[in-house]
Amino acid sequence: MARVFGSADELAASIVRTAGKDIVLGLPIGIGKATHIADALFETAASDPSVTLTIFTGLTLEPPEGAGELEKRFLEPFVGRLYPDWPVPKYAAALRDGSLPPNVRVREFYLRPGAYLGNRYVQQQYSNINYSEVAGELVRAGVNVLAQLVAVSPERPGRYSLACNPEVTLDLLPHFAARREAGLPALLVGQVNRHMPYMLGDADLDAAEFDCLLDDESVDFPLFPLPNRRVADGDYAAAMHVASLVRDGGTIQLGIGSLSDAVAHCLALRHASPAVFGEVLRRLPGGTATERRGRLPIERSPFDEGLYASTELLGDALFSLFDAGLVRRPADDAAGTVMHAGFFIGSNALYEGLRSLPVERRRLIDMTAISNVNTLFGDEFRKRAQRRDARFINETMMVTLLGAAVSDALEDGRVVSGVGGQFDFVSMAQALDGAMSILMCRARREGRGTATSNVRWDYGHTTVPRHHRDVFVTEYGIAATRGCGDRDLIDRMLHIADAGFQDELVDAARRAGKLESGYTMADDAAGNTPAAIASVFDEYREHFPPYPLGTEFTAQEQALAEALGWLRKRTATARQKTVTALRAATARNRTEHAPMLVRMGLEQPSCLRQRVLQRLLAYALQRTGQ
Repeated sequence: MARVFGSADELAASIVRTAGKDIVLGLPIGIGKATHIADALFETAASDPSVTLTIFTGLTLEPPEGAGELEKRFLEPFVGRLYPDWPVPKYAAALRDGSLPPNVRVREFYLRPGAYLGNRYVQQQYSNINYSEVAGELVRAGVNVLAQLVAVSPERPGRYSLACNPEVTLDLLPHFAARREAGLPALLVGQVNRHMPYMLGDADLDAAEFDCLLDDESVDFPLFPLPNRRVADGDYAAAMHVASLVRDGGTIQLGIGSLSDAVAHCLALRHASPAVFGEVLRRLPGGTATERRGRLPIERSPFDEGLYASTELLGDALFSLFDAGLVRRPADDAAGTVMHAGFFIGSNALYEGLRSLPVERRRLIDMTAISNVNTLFGDEFRKRAQRRDARFINETMMVTLLGAAVSDALEDGRVVSGVGGQFDFVSMAQALDGAMSILMCRARREGRGTATSNVRWDYGHTTVPRHHRDVFVTEYGIAATRGCGDRDLIDRMLHIADAGFQDELVDAARRAGKLESGYTMADDAAGNTPAAIASVFDEYREHFPPYPLGTEFTAQEQALAEALGWLRKRTATARQKTVTALRAATARNRTEHAPMLVRMGLEQPSCLRQRVLQRLLAYALQRTGQ
């Protein structure tokens, strides 16, 4: 039976006595880390050089910080409201300030996106592995302690739920049993958190499975919310194309972020307003009016049978489809489960939605092992039958004309985030009949005052190699590339590129001998522009809200966020800063902006710098129509 502790320090001392002074600590990805236990072990190692501590984890979460003074002024009240009690792990603070003790090592397999591009230690210790291989990597590293948050429920006495993070723990339980049989230390440690939704299915464990538990209300803390991002017109355009590929009665996997939120919204729109969905799809670049789209099936009818979800991540997007009744197809006749998921993370609305689910609804969601959702191994025949017409939908940063995807790192090797489970699903789509791996990519991006193409001729890093190419989607349409020869592959990718970059991409392909000298693109590809997309959504704006799944931002903060985004783009270069500052200085102040200036602490500037910031912000609010 598990030993229950009321003190993290006492529990850490017990771990050292039982496991020894060489501790390999596994912490789950995202919100499920047993932070107080990890901190106590960190402090033990910091004060005792004879203890070695290796921490293996992913996605260590910290509240956001602004890059400049305006962003900091915007974020401080927001962070104070959303994350007042979030315990940042002590190892994370040590990674940031370079104070990690020499006897402590931290390895992450998935990084907080963009957070560690300049951190040499994190870049050097990063472990590049597929999500399905994390348990195996922990075994090779000699893991002897797993510590994670667990949920309790008065309706489930004597039981604890792995809740948000059963995915790797369940895969490691047989290994821990084998270690114990061999007389080696193996400790499953839980930290009770009463804010955690109690999930059923495979995540629901008997107390006897645990060796130690930290259970005291003093170490409870609210879960880390990820605010939903604003959905842009380009996101909606890509999502419309994706939604038209999802077959009724099929299987869906969906990630997190504004593109995924847009896909969920467009699927709901297709179900509730098929006529609107069909008309918008027809009018979009690359939509159903183009001859190129005739190569692909067009799904635009409401959902009768509904969808089954088999997903690594349960986020706001998928939960919204479950809540709306679109995810409702049972996995098979033997199970009433309509969703299998490895871990969950999202907004406060997601956590409250899960907590408030009646038991009979909660049983429809089975939080399970990552090997169950990210692979076909183990009961393969049943998995294949469940995952019919699968659509594995993920996001990538860049794609090449030859069908490679760049999702996790830069050309110089610095890691932005991690491969996570993306390759698992790409590979699985190749192995399943009727399945598609759909990689969404924004065709263009703007940075430092310049627009560049995310559709490239080549790039110095690859996440998904081109021999695994399948379906790519941008705001300008769909490129179905599986089985294509290089000439046709390039042709299809060119037609989902932004019109401003098509000529240079064609020239690169011609120089390589991959396109004939007389090659020309279809006439309608010249319409691949942001303006063409905006013109469609401007007529249907009421159907495409900026935050389709809700937001943690107040109405005032939404307006400020849009203004700050506009200002960031128009001050990206020295010349742009000068021009924008001059225009701001001569713009007329408007009284309706006063409450937002108060929110930003700029209603009464106390120095020249603050007066400049006030004028810039007021001008940005004016230009964005706030």
